[in-house]
Amino acid sequence: MIKRLIGLWKYINEKEEKNFRRDLKNIIGTYPVNLKYYKIAFIHKSASYIDHEGKVVNNERLEFLGDAILGAVVGDYLFQHFPEASEGFLTQARSKLVNRKILSSLAYKIGINQFIITHIKKFKVNKHIPGNALEAFIGAVYLDLGYNITKQFIITRLFYKNVDILQVIKSENNYKSRILEWAQHSNVDVTFNTEQIDNHVPARFKSEIFLNDQLFGQGTGGSKKEAEQEAARQAFNKIDNGHLPAQKSYNPSANHSTSN
Repeated sequence: MIKRLIGLWKYINEKEEKNFRRDLKNIIGTYPVNLKYYKIAFIHKSASYIDHEGKVVNNERLEFLGDAILGAVVGDYLFQHFPEASEGFLTQARSKLVNRKILSSLAYKIGINQFIITHIKKFKVNKHIPGNALEAFIGAVYLDLGYNITKQFIITRLFYKNVDILQVIKSENNYKSRILEWAQHSNVDVTFNTEQIDNHVPARFKSEIFLNDQLFGQGTGGSKKEAEQEAARQAFNKIDNGHLPAQKSYNPSANHSTSN
C-alpha cells in the first residue's frame, strides 16, 4: 500500500513537472533544461523558505540578475536600432521600456503571473510583484539557457509580440513636470542642483534632485534639461516604488516670521 502511494505521488509530481516544462516552452520558445531556476523565480520573498543547507530561498537574487540582463539586452537593441541617438535619448528610451508598469503588464500577457507564489493577500494590488517576477524569470532563462536565447526571448517573444516599441519610446515622459506636479499636491519641496561637470565639447551636465532636502536622484546628460530629466526620472521611480521623502521639519520660529 505504501509503495503504491509513493508511486502515485511520484507520478503526480512527474505529471506536474511535465506540464510546467511545457508551459515554460510555450513562453520561452524552447524547452528549459533546469526547472530549479524557474521554480525559484516565482517565489516572492513573502513565501521564502529555508532549504536543506539553511539558505533562504526566494526570487530576489534572480530578480537582480534579470534586471541587469534585461537592461543590457534592451540597451544593445536601442544602440543598434538608433545609431544617431544621443546618450540621453537612449537612456530615456530604455527606462520607458523597462519600467515596472510595462514589466507587470508583460508578466500578465505571457502568463507567468499564474505561477507566482506569494503569501500576500490580493497580491494583484501590489503592482510590482508580477514585474519583479518577470525580471527573476529572465534571470532564470539566462542561467538555464544562456545569453543568446535570453536575448531572443526578450526581444522577439516578450517585446515584439506584446509592445509597440516605437510608440512607447515616443511617448511623453516629462519626469520633471510630473515630479513638480506631484510635489505641489503632496506639499513637498523640490530643488534641482545642476552644473556643468567638464569643459569639453560637447558639454556634460550633472543634476541632483532633492525632495524636502533629501537626495532622491542624480542624472547626467549633454544638456541641463537631459540631466534634470534623468534625475527626476530616478526620483519618480523611487516614489512609484513607495519610497517617499520624510515630511518637512516644522520650525515654529520660521513659520511665525513668515506669517508676519
